[in-house]
Amino acid sequence: MSDSIPKRVLAQYDIGALKGASVISSGLIHKTLKLKAAKGTFIIQRLHQVLSSPEIGADFKAVTEYLDEQDFLAPRCVLTKKGDVLAKDGEFVWRMQTYIPGKTYHKLDSVKMAAQAGNIYARFHKVMDGIPHIFQSAKILHETEKVYAVFIEVVRNFSDSELMVEAKKDVDFVVNELPKLFLPADLPMRVIHGDPKISNILFDAKGNAKAIVDLDTCNRRPILVELGDAFRSWCGVVEDDPKNTFRLPMFNAGWKGYSKVAGKWLTAKEKKLVPQAIGTITLELASRFLADYFTDNYFGWDAKRYESRRAHNLARARGQIALYKDLKKKMSDLKKVI
Repeated sequence: MSDSIPKRVLAQYDIGALKGASVISSGLIHKTLKLKAAKGTFIIQRLHQVLSSPEIGADFKAVTEYLDEQDFLAPRCVLTKKGDVLAKDGEFVWRMQTYIPGKTYHKLDSVKMAAQAGNIYARFHKVMDGIPHIFQSAKILHETEKVYAVFIEVVRNFSDSELMVEAKKDVDFVVNELPKLFLPADLPMRVIHGDPKISNILFDAKGNAKAIVDLDTCNRRPILVELGDAFRSWCGVVEDDPKNTFRLPMFNAGWKGYSKVAGKWLTAKEKKLVPQAIGTITLELASRFLADYFTDNYFGWDAKRYESRRAHNLARARGQIALYKDLKKKMSDLKKVI
């Protein structure tokens, strides 16, 4: 697809004449474009089929409307002329939202940024705690035990494959280590973002976090899966680096930024389990990358650096395993920070 968007999709929206369109990101999941039109600037996404259901669309609409009501800066859902969240175009499904200007970063590279990230996600979590919406999506993220079960099934199906020869050491490590990190089943259910990577925060010119984007995976889950994923992604160095390490200064700053806002909203049990949760989600993601290494059908990949999706997924899995091993060495330091 070029930087343009099909006219039959644009015709479904009341945004006036299109003045320009540019690709913002191909991402791992969606294709995202920025549109300049007669009635304003918008973001439109061609959704991955896994995240294009009407239920996820309804949740997205409810979340963006609630955040707007609470004066929490975030994109608002833009409906079609028929009042629908989703615009269909043959096999593709599109969704539009308002555009918020701001700076996007793809790597957390300063303690100030870490503190700002922790701060805005704590505010987001506390605000979203009051949403009355009953989430409809069946796409529940970070159900680690289920992810692990799928991973084990994939491993069994490919046990005799030539692919296993290359990945066996990595597979064995995750098989043996991840079950030790399963989180308790009796944790409070909170509304999480679902993908708290640094690139889903918009920063202003002074480096302050101003808004959160990419709101299509919100749901009620234990807050620890969100915090585990956040600190995994913020504190690692390079996702697919086989020498990936966990950066304690970033964790220290990010945790201080988060806990200062969260305060007593987090229970003592939740706080205590944060370090473990980082390991849980790190190896959960490694298991997902390994599963896609075998099945080759989900994650996007960098064709400039890798010869195939499989090669990139294997590198990602090894990067997460390396991150976990370094995290494990620093676990007592994390607990002191908490």
